[in-house]
Amino acid sequence: MILLADPDPKSRAELHLLLEAAGHEVIAVATGTEAAAVLMERTPRLIILDLDLKWMTGRQLIDVLRRNHHTAHIPIVALTMDDEMMEGIPTLVRPITARDLISCVDRLVSAVGHRPYM
Repeated sequence: MILLADPDPKSRAELHLLLEAAGHEVIAVATGTEAAAVLMERTPRLIILDLDLKWMTGRQLIDVLRRNHHTAHIPIVALTMDDEMMEGIPTLVRPITARDLISCVDRLVSAVGHRPYM
């Protein structure tokens, strides 16, 4: 399962459809708080999040995830409108092409392997 956190409803729906069409199960949320709630119940293989999330920014959520031993191993892809990069986090700058998204996701999901997840 991929957790997608994007505050823009249109973008979130488009990314959700692209990921599902590529064969991925997706849970899509609008805020960092909603993403944190999902993470209390499920462990995704990958997290894709916009750095401009509401209530808890993408940067804040990444910091929380990296400090928690239950989530520190989960690969993250950051989405941004500018050239803002985060060290050690693959970043896709909007507008994102379907090929760039799926290529990045497939590479990271393959690197995780086939460990059992909740």
